[in-house]
Amino acid sequence: MRNTKAFKEAVAQTLTELAHRGVTLAPSTVEDTIEKNINTVAERLGIQVRSAWRYFDAAALAERLAHNAHAFEESSSEKGVGQAPMPPIDNPELALVSPVSRTPWRRPAVTCTRSSSTSLVHARSVTGMR
Repeated sequence: MRNTKAFKEAVAQTLTELAHRGVTLAPSTVEDTIEKNINTVAERLGIQVRSAWRYFDAAALAERLAHNAHAFEESSSEKGVGQAPMPPIDNPELALVSPVSRTPWRRPAVTCTRSSSTSLVHARSVTGMR
């Protein structure tokens, strides 16, 4: 079907109609849509594919494709589309998606003293640990 003159003319007419409506689609998308529509018409009416071309209207198809393209753009332009939802604050999974702190871990200062309990107290006071 794609090698026929009627098919190539239908694709060209539909792409022209889409351009008049300010919509750009890939030619392969238009080709696939036309092929599917013609085959569907032929199957439902019980006629041959070559006879189904009399029911083809490039302007009507372009109007429908343009409407679908605009509806898709409008639905995709809403805030938050394409972003995963954040879990609630009290959810432990939040730790998996939260940014990691960029401050390096501070090592406790070690002082040379006679008793280990004094060193521990000094180390906690230097790092801010309680």
